[in-house]
This record gives sequence, C-alpha cells and structure tokens, in this order.
Amino acid sequence: MTMTKTDFILQLQGLIAGIQKHYAGQTLHFAGQNVTSAALVTLFQAAIDASNAAKAAATQRATAVATATTAMQQARPMAKGFMAMVLAASGSDTATLSDFELKPHKVTEPSPEVKAAAAVKAVATRKALGTKGSQQKRAAKKALAAQPAEATVPASPAVTAPKA
Repeated sequence: MTMTKTDFILQLQGLIAGIQKHYAGQTLHFAGQNVTSAALVTLFQAAIDASNAAKAAATQRATAVATATTAMQQARPMAKGFMAMVLAASGSDTATLSDFELKPHKVTEPSPEVKAAAAVKAVATRKALGTKGSQQKRAAKKALAAQPAEATVPASPAVTAPKA
C-alpha cells in the first residue's frame, strides 16, 4: 500500500514525537550508519516544513490565479470597447494604432471563384423568387395601376363534372 503525502507527514510527526520520548539525546545505528536523534528530528521536521510551505504556496497561487481571472474578466469588456473606439477614431493610421499595440482591420477581397459562385447563386435566387430589378418593378406597377379594378381579380376556374 502506498502512502499519501498527508499520511507520510502524519507519520513523520509521529516519528518525531516517538524519538523525543524514547531516544532523546542518543545515537542510533540503522541502515548501516550512525545517526543522532537530533539529526533525525531535524531531517523529519525539514520535510514537514517543506510540505507545509508547498501547501501554503499552492493556496497562495490558487488565490492569485482566481484574483487575476476575476480582474481580467472585469477588464475585458472595457478593453474591447476602448479598442473599438481607437480603431474607429484612428482608421488605418498604423503609427497611432501601434502606440496601442493594435493593427488595422484587414479587408479581405473575395477570390474570383467565390465571386463567380455568388453571381450564380444570385441569378438562381432571382429566378426562383421571381424578383425583378427596380426598372421592371416600376413598369409592372404602372401596368397594374392602368388596368381596371375588376380585371385585377382573377377568375375562378370552371368546375367540370367528372366523367362517368
């Protein structure tokens, strides 16, 4: 069974308490070497202190990251609005925009293939919907206005009896 960091720190604290109670001021011989009880306590306490410092640093880092995230979320809308204002005011003046670390908006020109596809689509749409240009609309409206009112109502188709 592997021991977690927390369990290991608790174990070290228990070892320190046991050394101070049973082996205080003695030199111990184990693992092929002689070690004083004070050296063991110092070694174990250094590990405990380092672990506690790491926990404190992790907590401090988490707090700092949360604070930074909140600050950036609050600043983002204002920065976005300010950048839009500077871009609108400066246009394509690269010298002014570079002072703000901004670049002018790129205007992309559609490729000839895209333009050709758009023209084909426009013709198909116009044909499908029956839309006309402004001149044709004007002529059609004049023709409708010139016709008598009763002629504009379409006649109902004649109903024929089914053949038997």
